[in-house]
Amino acid sequence: MRKLLVFLIVLGLLAVAGDRLAEKLTTDEAEQRLTAEGLSSPAVDVRGFPFLTQLLARRFDDVHVSAASVRVGPGQAERVSATARDVAVPSGGQATAGRLTARGTIAYTEVLRRVNRSGLRLTDAGSGQVQLRRRLAVLGLTYDVVARGRVESRGNTLVVTPTSVRLAGGGSLDQRLSALIADRFSLSYRIRGLPEGIQIDRVRPAQDGFVVDVSGRDVRLATAAASALR
Repeated sequence: MRKLLVFLIVLGLLAVAGDRLAEKLTTDEAEQRLTAEGLSSPAVDVRGFPFLTQLLARRFDDVHVSAASVRVGPGQAERVSATARDVAVPSGGQATAGRLTARGTIAYTEVLRRVNRSGLRLTDAGSGQVQLRRRLAVLGLTYDVVARGRVESRGNTLVVTPTSVRLAGGGSLDQRLSALIADRFSLSYRIRGLPEGIQIDRVRPAQDGFVVDVSGRDVRLATAAASALR
């Protein structure tokens, strides 16, 4: 009886080891394919046990992907992480996730480059706002101006709307001059390349960029990301 018990324990350990090995081989392949698609240092974690049962059924309960950076359309996001739940990967047809959530950071320098605002500096001002600073020539005079801007999303567009404008030295501007200058601090940056069914939930400023949270249901997954799980 004792020998039988030992045998069953060993058999169970071998089954777990085989399951983990299959997962390791699959995630390694997925990471290689994601690297080829332009993700920097991707890491794939297929959660849930047993893995082989999920692989044979072509349905995964919980898949987590992270990367140092990833190209999103013509732009780039950094420190990206995504979790896909109820992932179906049919032998033919498009892979889908029942629920997908993701977060990434779009650097201030990236936004300013894309909207062609050279000379403008962006920093986090706290309370969901950013500080914008630049030198401006208005009516023949040059001013060093600091503004605060409210950050929000409108559809797939990141928008910064000035809420206050002042001189860098602390002096105030008259109402007419403030109105002329405020428009030059407005920003509108469209986040392109998001998969169909994904929407922006929240945008907030951080130390070095805008942190963007997105989510969606019944999302079609990119071929490269899903093909390694087939």
